[in-house]
Amino acid sequence: MEEVEVTELPHPLARIVQGALEAEGIPSRLQRDALSGIYGLETGIFATRLLVPADRADEARALIAAVEAEEAAEQDEA
Repeated sequence: MEEVEVTELPHPLARIVQGALEAEGIPSRLQRDALSGIYGLETGIFATRLLVPADRADEARALIAAVEAEEAAEQDEA
């Protein structure tokens, strides 16, 4: 099964997004550089990569975009 990267996020946020994808039935896997965990590096080349099956990538990206739009709307209201 070919996997593709759909986003890069700090590890705690990547875990939350992974849970949202899995709740919608989209399997996913996190890929993280070993040094990021040791030194607490969470951005750039040390961000956690979220991988999904290639045939579910568009669905995963749409869900991530919807969640980001909802968060932005909530921040605008605050």
